[in-house]
Amino acid sequence: MSGWSTALVDPVADPRWGPLVARAPDAVVFHHPAWLALLTRRYRYAVHAVGVVRAGELVAGLPFARVESRLTGRRLVALPFSDACPPLLADPAARGPLLDAVAAARPDDLRLEVRADVADLAGGEVAVRHVEHVLALDRAPERIEREVVRPALRRGAAKARRSGVVVQRCTDAAALETFYVLHRRTRRRQGVPTQPRRAITELHGVLAACGGFVLVARRGDVPLAAAVFLAQGRTLTYKYGASDERHLAVRPNNLLFLEAIRHGWEAGLERLDLGRTDLGNAGLRAFKASLGAQERPLPYTYVGGVPAERAGGPAGRVLSAAIRQAPPVVGGLVGAALYRHAG
Repeated sequence: MSGWSTALVDPVADPRWGPLVARAPDAVVFHHPAWLALLTRRYRYAVHAVGVVRAGELVAGLPFARVESRLTGRRLVALPFSDACPPLLADPAARGPLLDAVAAARPDDLRLEVRADVADLAGGEVAVRHVEHVLALDRAPERIEREVVRPALRRGAAKARRSGVVVQRCTDAAALETFYVLHRRTRRRQGVPTQPRRAITELHGVLAACGGFVLVARRGDVPLAAAVFLAQGRTLTYKYGASDERHLAVRPNNLLFLEAIRHGWEAGLERLDLGRTDLGNAGLRAFKASLGAQERPLPYTYVGGVPAERAGGPAGRVLSAAIRQAPPVVGGLVGAALYRHAG
């Protein structure tokens, strides 16, 4: 490792981090300084990165956040609220030194979670509890719809068109406000806490930095569904979705995702990453597969022990029922209190 050194860097403020993200082939949007800044600002996490430096330039790195919680434990996570976070390697030869430095940087009393398969990390144990779906944008949208997308989803999209549903691509703050209204409604229906409002509205800076956008499916002036997409390199990533259950019969989401495919292809991107799905969520897995996306395991690596899977238990079921029955503001208050513990 002649001429190389390792260092702990600030990936939000260090001017070398952005160029590393741009050069590393495995970079995802969750490595981007704008995403890291959002985690720091909104959830008050201390975010750092272990880096490998050569001739003053970062050639490898892994960001992580320190989560301090009396509810869910103290740990290092690369990264909270991020589907995946593999090591960044502008130079593949730096992988060994980077993982050695990551292992050395972990305090003995903190578990480390890396949202990637890094089985060669000292002490690492790999577990698979999620899958991801990726669709290649390797042909025109009309051909993808005709040749790859499953017939049932195409029929649903055709129904949405006949019903007067139109999908708009937006990048303004008003679109995030529209999304948040639907998000709050969706989370109440699901009986889960709502993301803090500012965690959604402050995505505006991430959209601007990463070339992301919001798709809103409307019929007339009524928003029926919306989704947030982020971009990095050649990948368009679906991050959040929400809908009004009173209008699901006209299949607005079917049309919305076909429009996401079109926008990704027109932007010259190579793939649409449909994000993380729990293994047990058969319905969502089936929907993503119906777009023609390829499903593959999404392994995470743990040092210091693989945590037990979180179960709702009686308390969780009571909370879920309360959120469903209470006014939407209750889910928002619960989310504001609990989300930073869940990262």
